Amino acid sequence: MKKVIGILFFFLIFLVGCKNEDVIYDDDQDDSTTIILADDIPTRKIIYEVNMSIHTTNLQEIIDDLPTRLESDEWFDRQSISDTFATFTIRIKTERLDSFIASMKEEYNVYQYDKTGTDISLQYQDKSNRILAIEAQIDRLLVLYDNASLSDMIVINNQLSTLEVELQRLNGELAVFDSLVDYSEVNITIRGSRLETESPFIARVGVAFISGWKGLITFFQEFVIVIVTILPFGILLGGLGFGLRFFIKRRNRKADLKKQIK
Repeated sequence: MKKVIGILFFFLIFLVGCKNEDVIYDDDQDDSTTIILADDIPTRKIIYEVNMSIHTTNLQEIIDDLPTRLESDEWFDRQSISDTFATFTIRIKTERLDSFIASMKEEYNVYQYDKTGTDISLQYQDKSNRILAIEAQIDRLLVLYDNASLSDMIVINNQLSTLEVELQRLNGELAVFDSLVDYSEVNITIRGSRLETESPFIARVGVAFISGWKGLITFFQEFVIVIVTILPFGILLGGLGFGLRFFIKRRNRKADLKKQIK
């Protein structure tokens, strides 16, 4: 009897031990399944924008030189040119953006420069995932369409039309993103002057003086325009005032004469 009890007791201990080993194994298994897949990491999509200001004593030289620095698939978005000032917005391939900037800095007097990057990776990945989901939904609807009744076909066609419109919109937005990522925006401001000097500070002082002088001339021109504008009203009011004054003096003289007669 004691042997039977001992065997049963040993058997129970063995079962408990196996159960504890199973629990430990499950915990280890759960830890090993916590994995971040590389496919979940979005591809980096960054839009770059560059702003630079250039001072020169030969504005036309830079205006003529800029188009020669662009490749065949690069272009001007906008340009504005005056006698001493010019602005350009250029699309440069992102892969050669740094070399383009370096060449401009080496060739010309760039006195202001900044470069900013906007990360759109998450927005791009989100739109890509939505496109895949819509395409999968369209495929399922096409499968259902083969065996659908007439009423179901009408419903499926409406859903397909809605999904295709949304798909075109998302593809268009991705195309815009791709263009902005592949071609960076470069804004160039060129200030010209006739001051022959190698000192950027002296050149900027000269440009400021010329701008101030032009501003003073503009002020006097506007002042003259204001005077000419109000001159007719001044003449009219002056004539009325002179006439009223003459009338009052004449009335006063008559009153004085009447007093003297009395």
